[in-house]
Amino acid sequence: MTRPRRFDLIAFDWDGTLFDSTGIIVRCIQQAVVDVGGQQPTAQAAAYVIGMSLGEALAHAAPDVPRERY
Repeated sequence: MTRPRRFDLIAFDWDGTLFDSTGIIVRCIQQAVVDVGGQQPTAQAAAYVIGMSLGEALAHAAPDVPRERY
């Protein structure tokens, strides 16, 4: 006898639960700043901005990049 399916979809936020992607995100932020002409931020500065809005994050992580380059 088969049981009826109770759920069509089960979703969860796996980042931080099954995998810590902080290192990958930090490296991506560092490279993105370099790509727009800024000096690569430290890992600490790049990690600090995780979760911020884009403008706020770039103002902190890439203070030498003009806003029009964001």
